[in-house]
Amino acid sequence: MSLIEKRYAEALIGISEKESAIESHKQQLYSVSDLFANQSDFRYFLLNPQIKVDTKKDAITKIFGGNIHEHLINFLMLLLDKGRIKLLPGIYKEYADLADKKGNVLNMTIISAASLDEAQINEIKEKYAKVYNASTVKADIEVDKGLIGGVKVKIGDKVIDGTVKGKLEGLRTLLTK
Repeated sequence: MSLIEKRYAEALIGISEKESAIESHKQQLYSVSDLFANQSDFRYFLLNPQIKVDTKKDAITKIFGGNIHEHLINFLMLLLDKGRIKLLPGIYKEYADLADKKGNVLNMTIISAASLDEAQINEIKEKYAKVYNASTVKADIEVDKGLIGGVKVKIGDKVIDGTVKGKLEGLRTLLTK
């Protein structure tokens, strides 16, 4: 993510924290960001330089007024004024990451060679919740048929490779030096 997206997200999280509305703002920002990312007509309208900013602001107010918090409407207006509305999906991603950090939520991806049952997933989540002292763990589950066996866990930019394939590659690297 860009530094600009991070700065906007930090400013918005600061406002949300003062209002004790981090989670509700996160959900509302997701709704707007999702609409922007998935509705090409809406995105084209907001990104079209031939449409006046005031027209875009009126549309935002009509669409979202009463449905999302006034701070978020003002935030969208600021992005329109600065010509940075295209950064909205990245700003949401940064905001969500910051909100999770403030809420002591650990986000991870569990990759395995075969589908894991709920007990196995919970065991992995509990292990890393203790290691990272997290109150909540959110896990995305992926199956990679290229793995021979075992589990690979991604947390942020860290990868914990407990797969047979990873161990064999490590052994090969060790033996070829």
